[in-house]
Amino acid sequence: MSLAQSSWVAFTLTLAALFARRGLRKGSLAGSGAVAAFLVGSVHMFCGLQYGLTLIFFYLSSSKLTRLGAKRKALVEEHHKEGGRRDAVQVLANSLAACAFAGTSYGASMRYGSAEELPRVLLAGAFLGHYAACCGDTWASEVGVLSRAPPRLITTGRPVPPGTNGGVSALGVACSAAGGMAVGLAFFAAGLAGCALGAAPRGGSLCPGRGGEGSGRWLSGASLAWGPSGLWPLVISGLACGLFGSVLDSLMGATLQYTGWDPALGRVVGYPGRAAPAAWAGPAGVKGSGSKVVHPECDEYEKPYLMVETMHHVL
Repeated sequence: MSLAQSSWVAFTLTLAALFARRGLRKGSLAGSGAVAAFLVGSVHMFCGLQYGLTLIFFYLSSSKLTRLGAKRKALVEEHHKEGGRRDAVQVLANSLAACAFAGTSYGASMRYGSAEELPRVLLAGAFLGHYAACCGDTWASEVGVLSRAPPRLITTGRPVPPGTNGGVSALGVACSAAGGMAVGLAFFAAGLAGCALGAAPRGGSLCPGRGGEGSGRWLSGASLAWGPSGLWPLVISGLACGLFGSVLDSLMGATLQYTGWDPALGRVVGYPGRAAPAAWAGPAGVKGSGSKVVHPECDEYEKPYLMVETMHHVL
């Protein structure tokens, strides 16, 4: 291993450890979540600056929005935790697939010499679609619940209480689009930094050529993320995936997740019990599903659809 590679590994591990410690201190990560975040962050950053910085943007923006309106969220959300306190399951649900995309892309960069090879374009598109959907869904959930206008059930359009699975609002939809666009911008900006600085490992960043070859040639590129002309495809793809992921998440919530109203607590709950009827019957009198599924912040069921959607827009 060369000195440059050793230095990059040391930098990667140190940065991942600092962010994991920060998450613990701020309360955005539980103990298991911090361990998972360290591993995930190390893999992302090792595979390339573009991947690592995109993850950091998603983590910081989501953590900040989780704290927004915390007192009000505690009144309407059943499992609200101060600062979020994401555990390992939540961290991996939002990043495990992206780790696979980044790692496979890094392996492809070692096999092919160019960032323009189709396998890397597909993997980059899948990576972008993953985080655009997760960010759009998270932004919509964290900000949409604070909307002054009551959300409406996506399947019927009828008003429902805040926190209802499948409930959407204009504010939430706008935030899902903004979150997806923001990831596209972050992915592009991180690509500029990685290519311009030649950050090690060179093959991990989505740049043309290896080593010192064409360190500035990316400026004239028109491919996925290599040059100014690549900005709009990324932004549009991010917007589309942010919206698509949020809408799909809401549809799944409305049709697959249990939602009940607990009159004792005066809020929505996600389980049937003595105080909650078997079928949803809240203040609006809306009937809902009686089934319940595990529902991390960004459902893994969405990923195949989102990869196809992203590739369609960026290729």
